Amino acid sequence: MRRANREVKDINEILRIMKDCDDVVLAFNDEVSPYILVVNFGVREEGGEITLYIHGAMDGRKYDFLKDGATLSFQMSANHKLIMDKERGYCTMNYESVIGRGTVYEVLEYDDKEDALEVLVQKYHIPSEKFVYARAAIPRTRVFKICVKELTCKAKA
Repeated sequence: MRRANREVKDINEILRIMKDCDDVVLAFNDEVSPYILVVNFGVREEGGEITLYIHGAMDGRKYDFLKDGATLSFQMSANHKLIMDKERGYCTMNYESVIGRGTVYEVLEYDDKEDALEVLVQKYHIPSEKFVYARAAIPRTRVFKICVKELTCKAKA
């Protein structure tokens, strides 16, 4: 990382930043150019391992890339704020960002899918307003976990 003073190393701070992000951009190798997919996500940390969860309908182009054992890169960012100094004609941007690589696995077992979808629900819904989604949707929903293998995080505030 070029600007080491902006690197975030504390796992709790990295997780806070990840949870502040609205979506994650996934990038896969395609024959002509990278295939990029923007999705909502859930994040979980257990025993120092970070897992992202994503979901979707039963078919679509993204499934050409979301295969068990596939590798991908990802990027997410949050808390952007333009900082301007009009007198000097200077501006900069505050931000927090995470970039990483991981391996994809489809979640097939009903209970595991339900657990992963709960992680997604917890990220986007207000905890005090308990949201109960229709469990009938679980068999009609594909769920994937991304086991994070490496990541970097930086912030400028």
